[in-house]
Amino acid sequence: MKPVHALRAGAEVWSESAAPDAGTTIGIPPRQNRIEPVGILSRDGHSDRNSTNPLKKVPAVSSRRPVGTNIDLKLLAIISELHRTRSVSHAAENLRLSQSTISMSLAKLRRHFNDPLFVRTSTGMEPTPHALEVLSLLRKAEGLIQSALEHHVVFNPSTSDRVFHICSTDIAQLTLLPTLMRKLKQAAPSIRIDLLNISESIPERLESGEVDLAIGFIPPMGAGFYQQRLFRDRFVCAVRTGHPRVKDELTLERFEKETHLTVATAGTGHSILERTLDGKRIRRKVGLKVPSFLGLAPILTSTDFLAVLPEQLGRFFASTGTIKVLPLPFNIAPYFILQHWHERYNHDPANVWLRGVLAELFFQ
Repeated sequence: MKPVHALRAGAEVWSESAAPDAGTTIGIPPRQNRIEPVGILSRDGHSDRNSTNPLKKVPAVSSRRPVGTNIDLKLLAIISELHRTRSVSHAAENLRLSQSTISMSLAKLRRHFNDPLFVRTSTGMEPTPHALEVLSLLRKAEGLIQSALEHHVVFNPSTSDRVFHICSTDIAQLTLLPTLMRKLKQAAPSIRIDLLNISESIPERLESGEVDLAIGFIPPMGAGFYQQRLFRDRFVCAVRTGHPRVKDELTLERFEKETHLTVATAGTGHSILERTLDGKRIRRKVGLKVPSFLGLAPILTSTDFLAVLPEQLGRFFASTGTIKVLPLPFNIAPYFILQHWHERYNHDPANVWLRGVLAELFFQ
């Protein structure tokens, strides 16, 4: 797999159409081809031009422009050059064209504008009032085109007051967000973060620009999306420090006998845990199911429940001294926390900057 782009050494970024990690894909339904009716047929299925039947075939309206407006914009340069030189021969020489080409081009322009544009006088080819108006408009158009070609979007984080919309798992809210906000306070004090919960609508929201980035253990979203690894995580078991039956080691027998606290999440990759348990035929007696990881700590410290959760979150809970984390008594593959974005914003300076900040802070 060849990385598409890297924000720093070793931090690979790839399009999800070629992502190396297999998993459940949250896809976007393909756009359906629209079939537009081109006319209405008579009741017998044939068109009838002479019939008064109201269900006769109606010709489709053409979207083509009138032939007169199909003009080569290069011809407009001839108007400017004739105005500058007042001479067909000099204009031809400067434009590296033959005099006959200039004359034929001028004839086309005269038919198009329905005006002579230039007439011969004692001082040379002089523009008509209509030609002067066209020249004025061309100068304005040239300025706009030049501005468009020279336009570059610049993002200055130190002065920007942009609001970034980030979808993240609840775990990221506890473990990543504080570090990110400290960094932004230093480098971009006016930038604000609008944090949103992970949901199954992430692909549509990233594609529309409603969300700038999605961060967490999220399944690949398919073609049109990019992702970058930030760090590796794994599942562990968390219990309260004074648990009467779980000491410094957790056996599979004890794991199956104890009552568990589980978390039901949507739009994340944590379903890999359930698939692993099913595949290994490991039974788990569930005493409480909650919709978020955020409220686990007070429940664990006041009960004898066991909870399987990401190690990063387990270490965060264990820092208080009231919860301890133990390795699981069965093998389960580690996984990666990634940041995801849509290809529409792959080169957007603001999005590039935010992705770079996150990679700098959390890439391992």
